[in-house]
Amino acid sequence: MNTRPDPALEYETKVKLFVEGAPTEWISGAIVCLYDRDRLSRDDFLGTEMTDTYGEATFRFRKGQFLDVDDRVGGSLPELYVKVFGAEGECVLSTRAVATRNTIPPLIQVPIDRELARRHGLI
Repeated sequence: MNTRPDPALEYETKVKLFVEGAPTEWISGAIVCLYDRDRLSRDDFLGTEMTDTYGEATFRFRKGQFLDVDDRVGGSLPELYVKVFGAEGECVLSTRAVATRNTIPPLIQVPIDRELARRHGLI
């Protein structure tokens, strides 16, 4: 019996955090959550990761984690967005308002204002 996941149903995206205006000043050690934005139902949580030395967090998820009535009406792919959390566990930034419909980008770049990052212990 083959128990390996079907790769056709598994998706991957990376999130990269960096200081706004300084794309090579990466934000490492930050907690990032990935979601699928929905309009008719509750947003779907797709995972939590910590950014690495290069400010990147890799997320892998399956269609069953996000496919619901919203996706059947608006398209079969999610509207991905991230929430970034500060050193004290507070939500510092959300990209929900700018989630792109019906796509899984290979890289989601998230610039964070330097003062905001400093104030919340991200740099």
